[in-house]
Amino acid sequence: MLILPVLLAGGSGTRLWPLSRQDRPKQFLCLDGEHSLLQQAALRVQHHCLLPPLVVCNAEHRFMVAQQLLEVGVDPCAIILEPQSKNTAAAVAIAALWAQQHYPDASLFVTPADHAIANPACLIERLPALAQHSEQALLTFAIEPTRAATEYGYILKGKAAEQASNLFHVQHFKEKPSYALAQQYIEHGNYYWNSGMFMFTSGCFVRELEQHQPQMMAALRKAAHFHSDLDFVRVDADAWQHVPSDSIDYALLEHSEQVLTCPLPLQWADLGSFAQVWQHTEQDHQGNAVIGEAVLQDSHNNLVVTDEHQVVATLGVHDLAVVQSGDTTLVAAKSQLHTMPALLSQVSEQYPQRRLRHRQVFRPWGSYEVLNEGPGFKVKHIMLHAKTRLSLQLHQHRAEHWVVVSGTVLVEIDGQQSQLSAGQSTFIAAGQKHRLSNASNTVARVIEVQSGAYLEEDDIVRFDDDYGR
Repeated sequence: MLILPVLLAGGSGTRLWPLSRQDRPKQFLCLDGEHSLLQQAALRVQHHCLLPPLVVCNAEHRFMVAQQLLEVGVDPCAIILEPQSKNTAAAVAIAALWAQQHYPDASLFVTPADHAIANPACLIERLPALAQHSEQALLTFAIEPTRAATEYGYILKGKAAEQASNLFHVQHFKEKPSYALAQQYIEHGNYYWNSGMFMFTSGCFVRELEQHQPQMMAALRKAAHFHSDLDFVRVDADAWQHVPSDSIDYALLEHSEQVLTCPLPLQWADLGSFAQVWQHTEQDHQGNAVIGEAVLQDSHNNLVVTDEHQVVATLGVHDLAVVQSGDTTLVAAKSQLHTMPALLSQVSEQYPQRRLRHRQVFRPWGSYEVLNEGPGFKVKHIMLHAKTRLSLQLHQHRAEHWVVVSGTVLVEIDGQQSQLSAGQSTFIAAGQKHRLSNASNTVARVIEVQSGAYLEEDDIVRFDDDYGR
């Protein structure tokens, strides 16, 4: 039987602010090695028994998804764009409806794109044997717990399923417990962590969702008028607004009588909070976990996370999370990290852009980072991927001075083209139609100095764009 991996990449990762923000949530971050969590998830399902993955993500992140997959050599069968996040039930359902049209006989292996798994073969190699049970049952994957974790949901394993090896009925799904209750779960022996990974055929899933959530399914069918946009698949945006938002657990699994679970000894972590990141990351002899560059003296049991090219130094501090990301630094007592939502509410009121946006902004052609700005000026570092170009555009209110730092670029100004290499520069006056292209096979870097009375991103008139914006 064919097996289609479905990567759910639409999460927001709010508890990992300021690393994770609306424009670049946690699945796009490198929290567990050199690859992002999305890239790790995509590489995990590169197996001879699996089809190329189907990715479901927010439309705002489509170019980031495509670029990150390209960087690790993963060619997805499709990338479905959600106009707005509607939680996991809708994301899985829209993937199932797409799969019914393209791979109607396949089993879907559904996995979040923001988990860390150290021994994925333990899971992937079992999928072909489990696929035969996915036509009549919704299979969940349960993780053998290694501690009394309060940050995960639990599955209570019931009696063994007939004619199915290592599959069991589910007695209950339990939400995140108190520490004392989690300890009781561990002592009981039949409680497992709920991994959020599933397996079923599209027909089985749609049939069950139709039975238990008919209104949701009716709205999803209206939204499932798929159409292509460049390398992406879009749904009916108007119909999508009427799709209810709910998790797959609440919407379906807690109601269906066709749920089986497969316990696995996976070395698995959700990495949904800084407490989980600290527990998952290798610690030094003083209990400090560091991601990035840091110097720690007389410091114990801290989590220190830094951006590229940044260094954090600590002296005489204990049990803190110190997170430096671009234009924002979080310093928090680890014991208070559960109150992050209240802090984020204050940040949203006082500094809304810091809550939502990174200083580095990703575009389909690459990215830019604001290095400095003030009244009448802004300085950007622009990075262009190989053989890409910006739109043909003009600005009404600002002039731009481009200085090439590395690579070779092609500059077009009012129809006149010139080639610039490292150390060379050019000037574009307000009102001039212009375009910047990377003519080389490597990344090109350009410093852009803007000057003018108005320097916001909406001062742009596009005449031609490779990305349909």
